[in-house]
Amino acid sequence: MSISALIGISLLILSISLFVYQVMMAFMDMGVSDEFNFENVTLADLVDVSTIERVEGISSIYVQTVAETLIEMPLAILLFAGAIVFFFFHAFTNERRVRKS
Repeated sequence: MSISALIGISLLILSISLFVYQVMMAFMDMGVSDEFNFENVTLADLVDVSTIERVEGISSIYVQTVAETLIEMPLAILLFAGAIVFFFFHAFTNERRVRKS
């Protein structure tokens, strides 16, 4: 198994476990009420405020929009997308091994 496949599997496991954690926290916060409050963890929750201010100072509006979208996107989706990228990388760069009889 190649390094890219291992990274993809690790990212997939991390994204699934983060999603399960968020669902469990929503159920635990629910208590006896009927309100299900699911809160996504984003990169904006994890990075420093100066990083977000630096993104707002980017001169190109297109790059700034992409950076803001990535920062505000749920972390579980970003990890899952990273896993898919590494699985594709593994699929296209892995050498086909042929057994010699």
